[in-house]
Amino acid sequence: MNLDERARKVVVEKKLASLCKQAEELSILCDVKVGVVAFRPGETKAFAWPCLTQANATMNEYLACDETQKQHKLFTQVTYLQRKIDAREEYIRKIEQIAEEKEMENLFNQLVMGKSIHELDAREIKGLLKLFDAHKTKLNERKTKLNEHDVDGSDLNQTDAKESNVGEENGGNP
Repeated sequence: MNLDERARKVVVEKKLASLCKQAEELSILCDVKVGVVAFRPGETKAFAWPCLTQANATMNEYLACDETQKQHKLFTQVTYLQRKIDAREEYIRKIEQIAEEKEMENLFNQLVMGKSIHELDAREIKGLLKLFDAHKTKLNERKTKLNEHDVDGSDLNQTDAKESNVGEENGGNP
């Protein structure tokens, strides 16, 4: 046995120990049955965790399930993973959108500082148009809120004025 083979065996042993530790953690944390069966390179005897009997029993129990149960479990895992992927993709889209907005704000600031608009490419111009539309929408929302506030405020002021003038028509007498 040469040095490379020994080093490889040591690596395999370490990896198997790590795998068994993770399998045990998975079993405890998720309350699931876990069995590990592995064949070391060049050996005919299988490595099994927690032991060959229990790993064999876990495998036989799984194989005894009918196909619909197996498919349901598989579907559940696929669905779970797909939801994780979708959530991560949505997160990435939001981050990309924020980055694009920051880039366009920076570009706008450069234009204000004197950069020529003729130096921009089509993507940058489209980005600036989006930025302007977003700011225009925010300004319109603020304007609407201020108009609603002014209308509410002027209604209150008119009501207060009417109430204060009520007694003046009669010379202050009821």
